[in-house]
Amino acid sequence: MRVCPSCGKGNPPVYKFCAGCGGDLTDDAAAAGGTRPAFATPTPSSDDDLTPLVEALASPTERNCPACGSSAPSTYHFCPTCGADMVTGAPRAAGATNGTMTLIRPDGTDGGVHALVEGENQIGRSAGPLFEADGYLSPVHAELVLNAAGLVLRDANSLNGVFLKIRHEEELYDGDVFRIGQELLRFDVVPPPQPLEDGTDVLGSPNPGYWGRLAIIVGRDQEGSAFPLLAERIQLGRERGDILFPEDGYVSGAHAEVYLRDGRAWLNDLGSSNGTFLRIRGEQLIPPGTHILMGQQLFRIDF
Repeated sequence: MRVCPSCGKGNPPVYKFCAGCGGDLTDDAAAAGGTRPAFATPTPSSDDDLTPLVEALASPTERNCPACGSSAPSTYHFCPTCGADMVTGAPRAAGATNGTMTLIRPDGTDGGVHALVEGENQIGRSAGPLFEADGYLSPVHAELVLNAAGLVLRDANSLNGVFLKIRHEEELYDGDVFRIGQELLRFDVVPPPQPLEDGTDVLGSPNPGYWGRLAIIVGRDQEGSAFPLLAERIQLGRERGDILFPEDGYVSGAHAEVYLRDGRAWLNDLGSSNGTFLRIRGEQLIPPGTHILMGQQLFRIDF
């Protein structure tokens, strides 16, 4: 494992550029203390259990760089060893426009494009005409860091969060928030009742073995209905399922499901028309073609 002198992230020993910040990982850079990029990598808070990005999110399939021959996940467009284009082998031009955020209208058509450059891109209500009309966006809502290792998406402590469209089942942790249609829900773990230290039992409604609950978020620090989870599989939808949202036309008839497997909670989309979106915690490495939901706007990320 090679530790980046700029941000402290661990990288495979063959990498010459950090997968977290794009910093130089050569011995000369390490001796000089590295060259920190213009942005600072935040230290996760105590409730963020962040697995190193490369280990947690790298694609299981790999390909060889045409410039230097080293292998990298097939989702990478640029080699983490030499920075070259993984398809053409051409060197990457510093400061060039290397990606785009495309606004997706409700009818599925493109509604405008925002260019992403190499390095840090701050996105929010103050970032340009594509974002300024959405009052649910914070002035600086998210940060997208594009470098040789790929693209890192980071929530910039926004009020309303950054959501990723799930492509497969995703594990749910206590406090995770997700969106289906116009519905915003939070998953809470319900631990078995425990007596106090003096042996007194806490009074409450009978608990037949609830393992979690889903709470509808209706405002800041405000909840609507809450649904305790008893069955191992709970389906959500507009017409069919255990929890229904009959008035929300953006929710499919059978939209998503939350289920318990091997003592862990999972979220899965059921082929819905508009997708299921999970709020990110901290930062996340994302592949090309990812859809992100911020405020009331849906974007596709290409790079």
